[in-house]
Amino acid sequence: MNHKQVLISALIIATVGVGGYFGTQALFSDTETSTTANFTVGTMDLDVSGKNGTAFDSFLVQNIGADGTVEGGKTWTINNVGSLPGRLTFALQGLANYENGCNEPEALADTTCANPGTGEGELGNYLQTVVKLNDATIVTSNLADANGGSFESQWLANTTPGDRIIPPGGSATVTMNWAIDHDAYGNEIQSDNLDFDVVFTLEQVSPAK
Repeated sequence: MNHKQVLISALIIATVGVGGYFGTQALFSDTETSTTANFTVGTMDLDVSGKNGTAFDSFLVQNIGADGTVEGGKTWTINNVGSLPGRLTFALQGLANYENGCNEPEALADTTCANPGTGEGELGNYLQTVVKLNDATIVTSNLADANGGSFESQWLANTTPGDRIIPPGGSATVTMNWAIDHDAYGNEIQSDNLDFDVVFTLEQVSPAK
């Protein structure tokens, strides 16, 4: 084979190679497209006794003992009006006892009468409370200033995470009862009063929990 024949053979091989390359690119294909994907955020919305978006009714106890009544309570209905399940937490905020001065009988029993400011009143030491979730007792405490944080801590410690879940459209009841032992107090609580805020929180349930 001469040089010219070798060159022609090489040219033929190269041409076939190029044709083979382009031939591998002509593959069949098919494309399918989904309908439009859509992500929507759910809602978390808590309603307490029909007062959604506003301060709900607490309870006001005044002139304790005027009619012989030294106990009572209040029940709230907690509604999950959102679209996501939520976990309920109960807490007290701003618990404060006040002395409000004193008359002569109280002054004989109470050495703090000259200091009628926040934290000086004795009423909370004798005012015993029980908080229930759907009739199950969760918190027991008096209303001394130092015990304000114990309501939430007992709530968390004495319930399982599942106990506190309210599904969308579901509800729960929370009751706070109070009482004063007739034999536990004397003149030291005359004119005393206390304040606190009841706070309910509904937190979105994580799938991992």
